[in-house]
Amino acid sequence: MALQLTINGISIGAIYALIAVGFAVVFNIMRFSNFAHGGMISACAFISFFFQRAFDPPPPFFVTVLFSAVCGMGIALLIDTLGYRRIRLKNSPKIYYFLMSLTFAILIEQILTVFFGTDIYGFPSVFKSQTFEIGSMIFKTMNIVILAVSVVILVALVWMINKTKIGLAIRAVAINADTSRLMGINSSVIVTVIFIIAGVLAGVSGVFLGVQYGVFPSVGPSMMLKGFIASIIGGLGSLSGAIFAALALGLIEMFLTFFIGATEATVILFGIMLAFLFIRPQGIMGIIVEDKA
Repeated sequence: MALQLTINGISIGAIYALIAVGFAVVFNIMRFSNFAHGGMISACAFISFFFQRAFDPPPPFFVTVLFSAVCGMGIALLIDTLGYRRIRLKNSPKIYYFLMSLTFAILIEQILTVFFGTDIYGFPSVFKSQTFEIGSMIFKTMNIVILAVSVVILVALVWMINKTKIGLAIRAVAINADTSRLMGINSSVIVTVIFIIAGVLAGVSGVFLGVQYGVFPSVGPSMMLKGFIASIIGGLGSLSGAIFAALALGLIEMFLTFFIGATEATVILFGIMLAFLFIRPQGIMGIIVEDKA
C-alpha cells in the first residue's frame, strides 16, 4: 500500500512540478507572478479533450500531448503579444504585469464557462488497460505514463537551462537584463523563449490534469495553486527548488488524502506554505527577490 501511495503521490507531484516550473520560469526572468498560467492550462485541457474526441479511433496519446503543447505555446505567445509586450515596451511598473495576468486568467476561465458551462467532462479512455498489477499491488497505467513523461520533460528542461547557449542566455537575463543586453544578448528573444517554455508546460499539464481530474473551466486555476505553493516552498525563481517541492507536496498530499481526507490535506498544504513564508520566505533553494509583483 505504501509503495502504491508513493508512486501515485510522485505522479501527482510530477504534474505539480510541470505547473510550478512553468510558473517559476516566467518569474525568474520577468519578476512577476504569471497567474494567467492557470487559464492557459484550462484552455489546453479543453483543446486536448476535443482533439481526442474528434477522431475515431482516437489518436495516440502522445500525439494529443504534442498537439496540446503546441497550442499552449501559441496561447502563451498570444498573451505575451496582446498584454505583456506593451507593458515591457513602456517600461511600466511590475504591478501592471500582475494585473494583466489576473485579467487574462479570469478572461480565459469566463470564456470557457460561457461556451462549455461548469460541467466536468470526462476525458476519453486513453489506454485499453487502465491498470496493471505487480504482485499484489495495482497501479494506474496513466500515473506511470505521467511520471515518465514529466521526468523526461523536466530533465530535458534542466539540461537546456544548464548546458546550452540559450540556457546560459536565460540565466544571464535572469541575473541582470540590462547587463546581459550590454553583453549582446537579445532579452526580447529570451522573453519569447521563456513564454514558449511556459506554454509548452501548460499544454502538457492541461492534458494530464484533464485525464486525472476531468476537464472543466477552473481545472487550471485550481491546480495552479498547488504549483504556486510548490514555487513558494522551493523558492520563487528556482527551477530545481520548484521541482523538489512539487514532488514532496504530491507525496504529502497523497498520504494525507488517504489517511485524513482531501479537504483536510489541502488545508495542511496551505499551512505548510504559510510556515515557509514565516520561517524561510526565500524558500528551500531560492533567494529573496526584490521588486516583484
